Amino acid sequence: MGLFSDMDKKLADNLYAHGRELTDASADLPQKVKDTVDLLMPLIQPEAREAVRSEILGIIHEHLYDDSAS
Repeated sequence: MGLFSDMDKKLADNLYAHGRELTDASADLPQKVKDTVDLLMPLIQPEAREAVRSEILGIIHEHLYDDSAS
C-alpha cells in the first residue's frame, strides 16, 4: 500500500503544481495579452467579469496566430 500512496501523493502534488496549465486557457498566453483583457473588465458587469475574462482568453488561446509555425 505504501507504493501506491507514494505514487498518489506525487501525482497529486504534480497536479496541484501544474494542473492550472491543463484547465486554464490563458496559462500559456503572454502577460501582455492578459493585461489587455483586464483593461476591458471595467466595461463588463461586475458579476460577469470572471466568466467574460475566461471566455475572451479562451477564444484568444484557441485562435492564437503563431507565426513561428509557418
